[in-house]
Amino acid sequence: MKMKTIGAMGAFAVNAYLVWDDGKNAALIDAPDGFDKICSVIDGEKLHLKMIVLTHGHCDHIESARRLADKYGVPVYIHSADAKKLQNNETNLSRFFGMPPVDPVTDPVLFEDGDVISCGDLDLEILHTPGHTSGSCCIIVDEVMFSGDTLFNGSMGRTDMPDGDQDSILDSLAMLYDFDTLTDYKVFPGHGAPTTMFEERLSNECMIYAARKAGYLKDLDRL
Repeated sequence: MKMKTIGAMGAFAVNAYLVWDDGKNAALIDAPDGFDKICSVIDGEKLHLKMIVLTHGHCDHIESARRLADKYGVPVYIHSADAKKLQNNETNLSRFFGMPPVDPVTDPVLFEDGDVISCGDLDLEILHTPGHTSGSCCIIVDEVMFSGDTLFNGSMGRTDMPDGDQDSILDSLAMLYDFDTLTDYKVFPGHGAPTTMFEERLSNECMIYAARKAGYLKDLDRL
């Protein structure tokens, strides 16, 4: 797998990511306000964009999804629990934040937890991680995890907005803490700097709290 980060776009400094195989078959992960910048990378790398895969349905992650889908003739994928956000400026929070309305995506391809989406020779594995939104997901490609707004470097996503849930995101963080503990996934979040799963298990107090709450971690385990 090859990848490129297209970082800090739009008013909320959202990261998008392009991943591709040796045949340059590519998937875009998240589609923030940065249409021209994203297109310049796709075209500059001579990629064959096959799909847009969204970690969740908030406005800052979907702003250019419709335009990119139309330009490249590709489908937009999203978890079923967040699908209606692609057409609703109340639930995608564009009105909540006083942002321009998002061009609706009326025909998304829906995925569920555990689904594997093929893009050329790449497999994108879906982990449903609700909490930031009910349809928030992490996406795994090889030993890389795209964590959306669930897990950040040293922190976690907000749950104080409509469709957020604190207990759910703690359950999701606990699941990630206990997920494939032998692999040090490189973690690329929806905002901010990348990290690794080993580092987050060691130092992310949100994840540590969630793991302890779920019974995966005792105080002596950190000594």
